[in-house]
Amino acid sequence: MDHRAKEITLPDGTQTDTWSKEYMYYCEALSFSKKPLQFRRDMLEKIYKRNQLERLDKVKYWLTHIWEHK
Repeated sequence: MDHRAKEITLPDGTQTDTWSKEYMYYCEALSFSKKPLQFRRDMLEKIYKRNQLERLDKVKYWLTHIWEHK
């Protein structure tokens, strides 16, 4: 862990820090969740076309979690 990273707990209970990939995926999904539907679809398509499947799965997971707990 980087000395500047802060320990946090994500909404699903995951313990991580502010410099982790998991936190990055959560923040990206949170940002997407505030955008129009077509923007979200376009961004997920771009992630898919770049073959970033781990990122795609994690962002989809967090989008689902965010929407289910609104």
